[in-house]
Amino acid sequence: MRGSTALRLIFVVFLAAFIAGCPPPKKGGSTGGRDEPSGVDPKACGEISGSKVGRKLYAFLAASAELDRSTIELEGSVKGACKKMAHELGVSEDGDTKTVCDRALAELDANLEISVSTEKRLVTRYTPPECTTDIEFTAGIVAECEASVSADVDITCEGYCGGTCEGTCDGTCAGSTDRGGECNGQCDGTCQGRCTADCQGYAEVNASAECEVSAEIQATTHTECTEPKVEIVEEEVTVVDDTKFKMAMAAIDAGMPTLLRVGAKAELVGKAIIEWVKTLGSLVKASGQLVEEIGEKGLCVGGQLAAALAASVNVQARIEVSIEVSASASASAGAQPQ
Repeated sequence: MRGSTALRLIFVVFLAAFIAGCPPPKKGGSTGGRDEPSGVDPKACGEISGSKVGRKLYAFLAASAELDRSTIELEGSVKGACKKMAHELGVSEDGDTKTVCDRALAELDANLEISVSTEKRLVTRYTPPECTTDIEFTAGIVAECEASVSADVDITCEGYCGGTCEGTCDGTCAGSTDRGGECNGQCDGTCQGRCTADCQGYAEVNASAECEVSAEIQATTHTECTEPKVEIVEEEVTVVDDTKFKMAMAAIDAGMPTLLRVGAKAELVGKAIIEWVKTLGSLVKASGQLVEEIGEKGLCVGGQLAAALAASVNVQARIEVSIEVSASASASAGAQPQ
């Protein structure tokens, strides 16, 4: 949740400083409800990739549109899981995401309190989701944005590296006998360095601001997270209301796997959003210079950046509710990783 607080502060600063001077977004887009796309479209201004500046702006807008779409899907998955839980618990499925989820989790808490003896314990154990980022895909995004070669792209993995780790390995490295030392081989642990294959964690890109942000947004929104296996364990539990107990168990089975998976992915996307917001604010502030850089299409691009800025509040809200509901559901179900 630390990233969420930092993100909120950044949004306040940039919205206050920049939105007054933004060119209006193109007609046809929407920045209203959280379940509606913003209308950011990298192709709306025609071909702008003919110059270095245009190429980077196109990559940034493409990542922004992908972020908008992906966060809609993430929140939609959270709401869908909460509606399944609400259905199993016999409470209303109506309302926005927070309303549905708060209602379902409150009912889950109530059912568990009534149905299980307070002297005993009920534990929900789960295998944590594994979120894998495609390093080759990420490098391709950077290479296209920078007009460089994928092999020259510098990407570090803050997590388990599926291939060769060139850097520090917090674990056992096939290319070194020193635990926690420099590694140039297979790292059985956490790789804090360049990774040549899939990264189970956060892939950090070292490139120009627009290309770095574009690649990290695309990398996290395309990250695949496995569905966790959830197991409800009764540790000397005395069931005093079997009907309520079964309803609670059915609700956990119906919603927890999705909430845990979405929460894990949302954490990664939320980390990438912080730099996205910073870069977006800088681009909006300099939007008046885009006309000089890319000609008459600069006005159109400025409008697209304004649309992205207007949508950023919804993007933040979707990620926040996805993370918060996952954490609250885990607490309600007494979920523990194993």
